[in-house]
Amino acid sequence: MHDTRAKNAYMKAERASAELRRGGHVMLRLNNGEAALFRGAEFADDSDITALSRLAGSGALLVLTANRIRSLGKALRQGWPAATIALAMPDYERVFDLAFGQTSLDEHNGLSLVAEQTGSLADHATRLLRNAKLLPAALLARLPFRDISAQDRFAQEHNLLVLEARDLDAYQQQAGAMMRIAARAKVPLAVAEDAEVVMFRAEIGGEDHFAVLIGNSADLEAPLVRLHSQCITGDVLGSLKCDCGDQLQAAMRLMAENGGGVLVYLAQEGRDIGLLNKMRAYALQDNGLDTVDANHALGFDTDERVFLPAARILDALGIKSLRLITNNPDKISQLEQCGIKVEERVSLPLASNPHNANYLATKKHRTGHMIVEQTSQKTKKTE
Repeated sequence: MHDTRAKNAYMKAERASAELRRGGHVMLRLNNGEAALFRGAEFADDSDITALSRLAGSGALLVLTANRIRSLGKALRQGWPAATIALAMPDYERVFDLAFGQTSLDEHNGLSLVAEQTGSLADHATRLLRNAKLLPAALLARLPFRDISAQDRFAQEHNLLVLEARDLDAYQQQAGAMMRIAARAKVPLAVAEDAEVVMFRAEIGGEDHFAVLIGNSADLEAPLVRLHSQCITGDVLGSLKCDCGDQLQAAMRLMAENGGGVLVYLAQEGRDIGLLNKMRAYALQDNGLDTVDANHALGFDTDERVFLPAARILDALGIKSLRLITNNPDKISQLEQCGIKVEERVSLPLASNPHNANYLATKKHRTGHMIVEQTSQKTKKTE
């Protein structure tokens, strides 16, 4: 894709995300001319269903992800290719219950579920909501005409932003591919007084990420590297509910003790669902769900993170092979798919406490984390 085309597509997706975050409507259009208006269901009130139906000229639908539908007790047929499910919405109370409540589909008689496949308007709507760090639940109404010129006039008349589905398809890849060094400075740390912080930003905007260079990492053939996703509660507040803060400090100490390394700190709060949604997931965990089921109950995937930006940051730092400090096999596979060679996996020890024991057990048994208790054990990635 040409750079100018990629930049324009990314900026349109960013503007659409901002519009959704303020509670506005976006027109979404497929290549075949099919189009719909939608907004985040979490901003809806009891007048919005009628207003959206009147504006679009068709009945409003509530679009939920397959994960959310399953969490409501509806078993989807095995092999069913649905990415999202659309339900006709006669009233706001049902929107609230089905999108956010602790309810069951059995309590909502008379609703018909329509499977929406990957690449549909419904699928793209929930994907854009996730990009905006909103709950992937959309109020959506299809436009009854496919004439693109007429749609553009309609959008201009009603001051609607139009997003082509293709502009969203390569959103994350575009951001990662255009990652550039924006600033760098010496920042002495308690564990490494010679540390340097290198700030990264996609040249078309988006989240800022950074790398912390410790010791003589630039001189090492395969330096120690840690990919660390932002966790304000663990890294800043010292939360006992997760192991993030402990892993962050342990990784930097390990680098300092072994002559150097690189910490890549990614703006991916809550496995990239955002801090507000992470707190919603925590509330669900307080009611008995584990971390995986809580994400699914909100409509998200188990892990929304993409590590392409991390790979581009490593490229920019001249790192082609490394020893990765991680307990997460997904980081290894994603880096290697991006052309970064992981010579060795270096495990981090995890000391559990009464607040995070279930969380660590869930990571081990449901997401395949390679958690060990030994204080200095190292294992090859092939073990």
